Amino acid sequence: MRRHNKTAAAARRLAHITQLQQIQPPHAATPMVATRRASRAASPAPRGRAQSPARKPAARAKSPARKPAARAKSPRRKAKNGEIAHTLQTGREHSLVEFLMLRVMVIFEEGSNVPPGSPPAPQTGWYAASSSTFALLGLFAMTRFTCPVFPGHQVEAVICGIQSICSWGNDVYSFGRPSKWKNADRLVASVNITWQMCKLVWLEMTVLEYGVWIGGLCVALACFQRGQKLLHSRSPKAPSKKDFSAFLWWHAVWHCVLPLAAGSWMWLRGKRLGCACVDAAVCRF
Repeated sequence: MRRHNKTAAAARRLAHITQLQQIQPPHAATPMVATRRASRAASPAPRGRAQSPARKPAARAKSPARKPAARAKSPRRKAKNGEIAHTLQTGREHSLVEFLMLRVMVIFEEGSNVPPGSPPAPQTGWYAASSSTFALLGLFAMTRFTCPVFPGHQVEAVICGIQSICSWGNDVYSFGRPSKWKNADRLVASVNITWQMCKLVWLEMTVLEYGVWIGGLCVALACFQRGQKLLHSRSPKAPSKKDFSAFLWWHAVWHCVLPLAAGSWMWLRGKRLGCACVDAAVCRF
């Protein structure tokens, strides 16, 4: 009897579940499941990590287009455009070796080492006339000796005349402007200075001749360096009027000291060798 009752109760439950399945669609949630979902939605979120709303990717800021860096113009380009080109030599060299090395490097450059905006060099006066001292030295060497006082005496006299012309073209006529006179003056001056320094090695001299020669060469180079420092005292800007006037004076002294020292050395050596022209006004070999 009990087994029969249990079997009847199970049949009724099965029939009830079958009726519910026929009424609701298969995918619909049961009332119990729906109640649980509703309670979860109404309850506050747990204290765990809060879910932040979905972030949209930020728009990437566009960087402004970079302009290519301006390329520095070389002295040769500036010379073609009519601007003032500069050389490496600025009078700030710390040794004679550095001075001579830079002197050789700028031989084939047409640019000027004068800062832009500098006043023009005077075309007349004592500064312009200082370039003629080299020609006077050549004339002195050709007319005041009866015999050569060293090998290449006459050749050096001709080189001094050429140096005078190139010096005037560089330091007076084309001052501050690119010109072929720059190449000519630097080439002749470099060869001349190198030749004079070689005399100290292979030419026999007395102590007095050594003193005059070395002292004159050092004083001349010191005057040149002093003038260049004054010219570039505010580089790359133009020098002040005071510094520019001082530069003209020191550069003119540079033009005078070296020929004066060379002429004194020739005269001392010529008197020792018996070649000095003492009796006549003009002597020839």
